Amino acid sequence: MNVLKNLEKLKYLSLKRLKEEISEVRAEVQREKPNIITYSKNFTLSLSNYCQNRCKYCFYNHTIPKGSEEENIALIREEKINELIQTATQYKCREALLMSGEFPDSYNEVRSELERRNFKDFTQFIRNLSFRLLDASILPHTNVGLLTYEQLKSLKECNASMGLMIESTNKFLLKKGGVHHNSPGKIPENRIKHIKNAGRLKIPFTTGLLLGIGENFEDRIHDLLLIKDIHSKYGHIQEVIIQNFTDKEGIEYHPENPLTIEETLKTAGFAKLILGNEISIQVPPNLIQNHEKEAIELGIDDFGGISPYTLDYINPKHAWPKIEYLEKICKRMGYQLVERLPIYEKYIIKKGFCPENIKKTIDNINLNERNK
Repeated sequence: MNVLKNLEKLKYLSLKRLKEEISEVRAEVQREKPNIITYSKNFTLSLSNYCQNRCKYCFYNHTIPKGSEEENIALIREEKINELIQTATQYKCREALLMSGEFPDSYNEVRSELERRNFKDFTQFIRNLSFRLLDASILPHTNVGLLTYEQLKSLKECNASMGLMIESTNKFLLKKGGVHHNSPGKIPENRIKHIKNAGRLKIPFTTGLLLGIGENFEDRIHDLLLIKDIHSKYGHIQEVIIQNFTDKEGIEYHPENPLTIEETLKTAGFAKLILGNEISIQVPPNLIQNHEKEAIELGIDDFGGISPYTLDYINPKHAWPKIEYLEKICKRMGYQLVERLPIYEKYIIKKGFCPENIKKTIDNINLNERNK
């Protein structure tokens, strides 16, 4: 389907017809390999939730009061890092998600803590932690908001992959009353520049849309086409996340007409039609509970990172599903659930995308698997 020429047709496409079109797209690869849905067994290191942005939908931000279990932190404690890595080894997690607020070291509290631990800045802290993870045979995936070209280049040396959600390029969201008002990191041009810089540096990359924050159907299609265009130039986007906003206590944004899960899954279907089989389509399984079957029918091929013991810090009330639960659903639908690494196999062998020290860690992981 020519998306631009058939935008109105796409908008009113029935669920049945959408599934049929997705089946046709999937048939192109199913001849070569079996029906597979992937996931990554990971854990999250929440490094700092101090953030320069004031997104009205964000619970993670340090300005939002948390319960006693999850305090706002300037910089993750050293003891916590050691504890999380030790537990990850016991669970055989292969991926560490390094996340934080954006530019946390723009705050005195964070800079003071970095200085106390002998780090000149937040990027050096991430590098140090990433190399520690690699030594423990764990592959880092960093998503800490906007970074400069030089910061991305520095972190490529010690990260298997990186990410930044495009969220939405609708500029009305930046205006007073919009969810991105007072959030300089959400200026679309800056996020697009970050994703393109990652492409120039050959960094395997994850991006995606955040739905239900004030954008409309046309915005979503525009952003999916934008992602397709960037990937066609740089070839570095390995997966696109279609994530639905979920309401939370303590935040400013409470939409009058909340997004339905059906609308989220239809958007995942549109993503499959637009992006084809070259880029994996992912929907976080903890946000679509009891709709996993339909998600698969609508084109997703990845459930993303699933942790056996750490929270989804963005949506802490939504627990991760058990792997066995997803395996049963996949099996009933004729699919196999397969664990993957945070760097997709094609990028391990693609020239310039996987540094030698990352390959060495992957070799160690594979060797450990064979020696089980």
